[in-house]
Amino acid sequence: MEELSEESREFLKNLRLYLLSSGKKETEIEDIVGELEDHLSEAEKDGKSVEMIIGRTPKAYMDQLAGEMSFDPRNLLVYGPMILLGVICFDILNKAADGIFSWSLLEITGNLLITLLGLILIILLFKYVASRQISKIREHLFFYGCSLTPIVLFVGLTYLDRAVVSPVIHLGTAGQITSVTLACLFLIGVAIWSKTWVSVLMPAFLIVPELLLNQTGMDAATKSVLSLLITFSGIGIYLYIVMRSERKKAQAKQSQI
Repeated sequence: MEELSEESREFLKNLRLYLLSSGKKETEIEDIVGELEDHLSEAEKDGKSVEMIIGRTPKAYMDQLAGEMSFDPRNLLVYGPMILLGVICFDILNKAADGIFSWSLLEITGNLLITLLGLILIILLFKYVASRQISKIREHLFFYGCSLTPIVLFVGLTYLDRAVVSPVIHLGTAGQITSVTLACLFLIGVAIWSKTWVSVLMPAFLIVPELLLNQTGMDAATKSVLSLLITFSGIGIYLYIVMRSERKKAQAKQSQI
């Protein structure tokens, strides 16, 4: 099969993202994308564009295709609770790093609601970006905004929790050991299941620097700056390695076509 044009590859990538974020079954998505890839490859030999092949705008085609496919609740039932549990585990480890093992009812409720809001924003953003032709700058701004919104809300929740009195749950020594152990096992289990260490590395990048710097005699401002510097440097290096690895895989795949 001849290599597809950049336009067709971008369309297939966006179609896959749009259908996944619409809750469609992954196997059906791959079948449709694979079949459409063959059609695009053949049609491009005659000089046809993507819109000529699908007979409408990409957004209209994606909307129609998504409407014809059945909704698969398994992704929601699997990934939804997994993400919620991941947030809870991160919160437990973050509390452990600060030596605090208590949660207010407001904090627990707020964390769950903000996490759900973050998931909804991500799904809507994926569908929006996949179905429209926007510049890379706007796309990056949208993703940064979507990522920053939950962070700002979590920070706001922290200050609100200090100002509002609500029932508090305290964990004893046994509860502390059990919760930390279960949180670590869950994150490691997710890493093994997903075949990627992101669920372990991201919490480590966020928690370990602060934990280590707390053992020094530095003032609070210096520790905060160094902690952020180490965290973002670690995340940046990890993302660079992942992107480089994925690029090599894509190039190897293209060379086999």
